[in-house]
Amino acid sequence: MTLLAKKSLVKIAVGAVLFTSAISAVQACSRLIWDTAEHGVFVSRTMDWMVETHPTIDVRAKGISYRGAESGDKVMTWTSKYASILTTFYGKAGIDGFNEAGLAANALYLNEESSGEYSADKVQLENSRVIPYFLDNFSSVKAALVGLDDIQIQLFSDAGGKLKGHYSLQDSSGDSAILEFIDGKWHIYHGAQYDVLTNSPEFSEHLKNWDAKKPTQQAQFSSEFPLAGNVGPGERFVWNKYMLAQLQEPSSIINGLAKIDSSTYKVPLDAANRMVNGKMTGYATQYTLTYNLEQRELNMRYQYGDVYTQFKVDFNKLNDGKNYTLKADEQSNVGDMTSQFKQQNGVMAQYRINSIE
Repeated sequence: MTLLAKKSLVKIAVGAVLFTSAISAVQACSRLIWDTAEHGVFVSRTMDWMVETHPTIDVRAKGISYRGAESGDKVMTWTSKYASILTTFYGKAGIDGFNEAGLAANALYLNEESSGEYSADKVQLENSRVIPYFLDNFSSVKAALVGLDDIQIQLFSDAGGKLKGHYSLQDSSGDSAILEFIDGKWHIYHGAQYDVLTNSPEFSEHLKNWDAKKPTQQAQFSSEFPLAGNVGPGERFVWNKYMLAQLQEPSSIINGLAKIDSSTYKVPLDAANRMVNGKMTGYATQYTLTYNLEQRELNMRYQYGDVYTQFKVDFNKLNDGKNYTLKADEQSNVGDMTSQFKQQNGVMAQYRINSIE
């Protein structure tokens, strides 16, 4: 074996250990939506993780066919009806994005997700492809929920660990839904009031916790209100709800982006999380995505490792029937990066049914 081959194997092994450790310790991500009277719907989400996830931003043309899983008697297949922009994870999964019809979808970590017993009567869809499935096929939250009970979720596995999640949908009308697949069954929370999502435990527990801790009158919103602020999902949920409830109508789309981004909890770099195998672990906000579903420009602030930068992408200019991609974790990504996208197939190309051009 050559020295280069040995080094490659070491890198793969180290990567596998880091990936598995991250899955075992992480409690990550926040998502907020804000429906305004004059400037449409704003979305903000953080990606909080223990190790670099090497995200790309992929612009995906419509008219491409995909398979939704690698095994099962009935595997989900579809041909995309809508073009979309997608943020990816570890070169395997789509975790956030919006389509040309104004539907946005987000995947956040949830330890409770479980496939349950395999059902041959249900269509199989791996959770790494849930977000692209929604973006490719639907123009509204309401439409995306039709027939959901016929779908069984499989868990994406890589490097010895299984990624688990739950999903949020929102559209340009202000409609929202939270979707969790637990013990082989869907739990659906549908309504504009479901404007915040974090992580474990199940969403119903967060709603109970918010009801118990929220201000009961407007006068309680002040710096003297006893608001917890640590990095756990329960505290982040309450913090995000509290801050979101105070936002006043923005003066412009730019002002709205600034307001919702400022209201989204960011986990500080080097903040302690919890003990795993006798060692304190941490995770941090690697990046924040912020966008308006009418404007359809994606804004990313990346802040991890030796990269600290902010840039935007105009999806409208790249939605021309071709596929584009950009490495999102480069320090050189500054300002308007729309013209810097390369015309090539992105992460979802590995799941295509039809031939790749």
